[in-house]
Amino acid sequence: MMVTAETVRQALSQVCDPILGQSLVDLGMVQAVRVARRGQVRVDLALPSPHWPASAAIVQAVQEAIAGLPGVAAVEVQPVDQPPWNPYRLAPALKAPLGLPTAAPPPPFFSLSPSPRGVRRLLGRLLSR
Repeated sequence: MMVTAETVRQALSQVCDPILGQSLVDLGMVQAVRVARRGQVRVDLALPSPHWPASAAIVQAVQEAIAGLPGVAAVEVQPVDQPPWNPYRLAPALKAPLGLPTAAPPPPFFSLSPSPRGVRRLLGRLLSR
């Protein structure tokens, strides 16, 4: 059986950030999924901060979730910082309680990484729900 990018994304929808308790897919952390013909899978993850405290645990959980899929020969998980994660990557169900527009594209000023203070404020709002 051949693995597909959609199969990988479905598996990743079951992997949660241990700090936020939400799916990596819903948080918008899964930036890209590439599947080669021989079952080699590469996932690019955009973490909320370059020094995200749960990054090692997230990478390990992603590797384990993908390695368990039929047809997977090798897994590479790469945290990336370009383009940076921003709150507009959240799933619509997570945007609404934060007061973020659900359909609007990210404004141009979000092309730079959010400040650590801004990330802390956003994450504090997510955790307080």
